[in-house]
Amino acid sequence: MPTILFFLATLTYGGLTIYAWIIIIAILVSWVHPDPRNPLIQFLNNMTVPVWNRLQTALPPSLKLFSAYISLLSVWFLRIFVPGMLGTFGSYSAGDVAFAQVPGILVGFFLLGLGQITWSLLSFLILLLLIWFCLTLINPSVNNPIVRVIFMLVDPLITPIQRRLPRQRIDLSPLLAAGVFLLLYVLVVSQVVQFAAGLTQGGGVATLLRTF
Repeated sequence: MPTILFFLATLTYGGLTIYAWIIIIAILVSWVHPDPRNPLIQFLNNMTVPVWNRLQTALPPSLKLFSAYISLLSVWFLRIFVPGMLGTFGSYSAGDVAFAQVPGILVGFFLLGLGQITWSLLSFLILLLLIWFCLTLINPSVNNPIVRVIFMLVDPLITPIQRRLPRQRIDLSPLLAAGVFLLLYVLVVSQVVQFAAGLTQGGGVATLLRTF
């Protein structure tokens, strides 16, 4: 039984990693409006669009446009938690951990999964803020669809900062917001991840799942 559980943990981790890359490729390809008759595009759509459509029915209207990204974050979370859970039960079956340790180890993998998606979100926002700062230096056209999307995402983040800053030729609010998110990771998220990593010791696949 332990061997089967460890095998399933490794298989699940690998499968979810591959599926995460499929989602990433599908997202990137969707930006260029590819030919829907292309076999590769049809494969990507068949693998991802049904999941995105199902998510859209469950999400509030304000988040429906981000169903693809939410599906990616969900896969990243499951990629940590599910193999960790299987590995923990495998270690328990093998007698490597006591039953009393199991809940703590599972909590550790749950927190690691949350840490993964939190850091991914923060990294994405930091990247968007840095891109927007560079764009403000060249005054991009608001008619560009990519510029509009980036502005829609960063505007709620930088507007409160802009209200508190004196008017300047160069808008520093994106850099300040990016700095806040970086500090949030260093002071909060990384500490939670370290605590969670300590809880997962003995979970059977902790080494496999060390992504931080």
